[in-house]
This record gives sequence, C-alpha cells and structure tokens, in this order.
Amino acid sequence: MQRGRPRDPALDEAILSTAVELLAEEGYARLTMEQIATRAGVGKASVYLRWPNKVALVAEAIEHRSGVVPALPDTGSLADDMRTFLHALLRGYQSAGQAMAAVSGEVASNPELRQAWRRSMTGTLWAGVRVILERAIERGELTALSDVELLSMLPLSLMQNWRAEHEQGPDAALVERIVAQFYSPAQTGARRESTERTLREEGPHKSNHDAPELEPEA
Repeated sequence: MQRGRPRDPALDEAILSTAVELLAEEGYARLTMEQIATRAGVGKASVYLRWPNKVALVAEAIEHRSGVVPALPDTGSLADDMRTFLHALLRGYQSAGQAMAAVSGEVASNPELRQAWRRSMTGTLWAGVRVILERAIERGELTALSDVELLSMLPLSLMQNWRAEHEQGPDAALVERIVAQFYSPAQTGARRESTERTLREEGPHKSNHDAPELEPEA
C-alpha cells in the first residue's frame, strides 16, 4: 500500500522553474533553499521533501527546466542528426544564459556539484549523443567496431572546453566543424579512399630520391 500523498507535478514544476529564475538572478553561491521556497510560495519542508539539498535541486532544475537538453532528432542521417542536436544544444545554452553561467562557474571548484552535474545534465546529453551514434551503426553509416563511448563524449567535451581555450563560447561555426570532421561518414570515407589511392599509385618501392632529407649532409 502506498504511504503518504503523491507528489504534485504542478508543485514540482513551480519549484524547479523558480530555482532556474533565482539561479540566474543570485548565482549559485548565494542561492538558498529558503529563497526558492519563498519565491515558489511553498513551505521549505516541501522543497526538502523532494530534493535533499541545493545541489540536487539545481542539477535537476537545469536539466529539465532550462531548455538546455534538446529533443533527439531522427532524420535518418548521422550528420544531420548530430548537427540538429548540437545546434539545439547551443541554442539551449544561450537561452539559459545566466543560469548556465552561474552553474558552470561553480562546477570546477565544487566537487559535489560537479558530480551531480555529471549524473544529470552531462549524463543525459551523453546518452542522447550515444543514441544518435547507435542509430547510425544500425543504418550502416558507422562500423559496428566504432568506439561509441569516445564518439559520444567528443562533441560535448569540445564545446565545453572551447571557452577556456578561446575566451569565447562555442558557436554555430564550431558545431559545423565538429560535424564535418567527426560525424560525416561519407566525407571520412572519401578521405580514406583518397589516401589509399595515393598509396597504391606511389607503390611499395618508393625511390629514396623521393624521400625528404631529415638532416643536411655533412
């Protein structure tokens, strides 16, 4: 027999939406569970009944209420699926703006938040990319021997590290570069065939006169 009253989805929505709003206004460090409860018009006990601490609440709020996690496309093409997914992710990050910035600034220095972030947001996004890749394998666009784990992590890692390396956030041009370089099987196959053709034309017994000089003669 179920004990207690079931959770009210409308109340959950109000608390999560309020958490995203306050996160953008106050930043992660200054945000408190009491503030969220007051703004949402609920008792503090109701908030703690659903989430044990601020870390858990913020992680779920960002994942489910910020609009950052895109719907999974199914266009029938790996390149188009990945392009659609990553562009939607980029728009989500941009629209979440201050809320995302507030959390991103804390993730590096807060191990508890980093762990929760990986379980929720990052884990959900990785799973989405993995589904896209697995569909591509089923269609024959990728070989069954493809390293799905690494290919799933690659685009998110590149986008996350772009700001640190270039002092600006990832943009649409970066998404296109990622798709063209790593998730366009036809282009990858063409490059491989071109390389193999060049090696065949040169032959296995290339003349020593054709080899580059690594050091000047004495």
